[in-house]
Amino acid sequence: MEQFFDDVDDRPRDAAFVIGSALDDLQCADIDLNRYAARRGAQIADAVALARRNPEVFVLEDAQDAADQAERAAVSDIALRLKRSEEDVQAELAVVQAAMRRLPTLWGHARDGFVSMYLVTRTVGALGRVRAPANATAEQQEAEREAARRIDEATSEWALTCSPVNFLRRLKRLTDRLDPEPAEMRHTRAVADRRVCVEHVDDGMSWINAYIPTTEALAVDRRLAATAKQVKKSDPCETRTIAQIRADLYSEWLRGVGTDRAAQTKIFVTIPVQLLDDASSDAVDLPVPEAEIVGHGPIDPLTAKQLLLDTGVFRRVIVDPIRSVVIDMDRRSRHATQAQRDWLILQHGTCARDGCTRLALDADIDHNTPWAQGGTTNLEDLRPLCPRHHVDRHRTRAIYRSRPDGTVEVTTPTGFRSASPPPETRATEHIAPVPTVRDLVAPF
Repeated sequence: MEQFFDDVDDRPRDAAFVIGSALDDLQCADIDLNRYAARRGAQIADAVALARRNPEVFVLEDAQDAADQAERAAVSDIALRLKRSEEDVQAELAVVQAAMRRLPTLWGHARDGFVSMYLVTRTVGALGRVRAPANATAEQQEAEREAARRIDEATSEWALTCSPVNFLRRLKRLTDRLDPEPAEMRHTRAVADRRVCVEHVDDGMSWINAYIPTTEALAVDRRLAATAKQVKKSDPCETRTIAQIRADLYSEWLRGVGTDRAAQTKIFVTIPVQLLDDASSDAVDLPVPEAEIVGHGPIDPLTAKQLLLDTGVFRRVIVDPIRSVVIDMDRRSRHATQAQRDWLILQHGTCARDGCTRLALDADIDHNTPWAQGGTTNLEDLRPLCPRHHVDRHRTRAIYRSRPDGTVEVTTPTGFRSASPPPETRATEHIAPVPTVRDLVAPF
């Protein structure tokens, strides 16, 4: 074990003293982390405030929304520098701005390192419960300020003495007392925030979470439970567990399986032909190919084969030599063909800009050389950019430059240049541009 002290006095050397010293250091490190997190948030807010006061640094035109566009460009610049998502930076910015303005005492404790940004974020969220309506009277606005003052005063004291669980419990009780709206109005406001979130995890699996009214959630749960039990009871050969049947029913109902409204969404899956040829598995010297859901990642060979069996439509990736589909349009049309769009989706998977993970399936097709400046609608001059970055490319002073591998380097108006990402296997890297290609893509 590392020696913490020099032998210069008669301090005790027992294990309890050494452990206590280590824990003291840990506590100091935690305070430093809190302080640095708050300092980082404050610096983000300062940078964005400077951008709003000087929009000409970021935007090309002195438009009415120049300050807002400059803020978005600054957030994009920050995200590139910190290697974070723009949504993450924007969320932290909103929390810091609200804490500075409405929770000055609690924010001061955070700047000193005695409150974590997690608790600051939760407290800022609680302020939404006491927010005055848009057309609030002077009395309602004053009530909002008083409620925020009381929350700031109370949380500043709790943060120094309470555990996070106790802190949040007290915060909820306080906001319940201060909330001027009755329960039914709060429920109506919460219903307006209903949404569905999808989280992709490992092994080709994902979570689907729905934020819906509790009564509806209970009804869904009971229907799943009752139907799963009926399926299990009616078929003696059923080997799935109740949990597995519930998950299968949930997926089938949402996708409309067996109905005339079954989902017709197109999903691109690349399946190297080696996976479909059992004989090729004996070639131990060859690299193992991977099937891939474009824009999401690899899937296992069994799932890939099942997808090919389940879908009634598939086509070769290289279509121009076989079906005479026009891939290069030159100057005949500004808009990419569906064949070009599909190829770009397969090639990139996501928005081509560094750091962006939005799907290419939902992206705009951007010309590397703008159409108005003589650009062509050929594959080598096209790239997918998500709507946000497509606007950023044309309305701000950021410079977008395509690399030979198709990725897009960004030089921000402040001079920061995004780093080239490490090489990554893309869907089209398994495809040779000759008519003999046998790799398959299944849109379904």
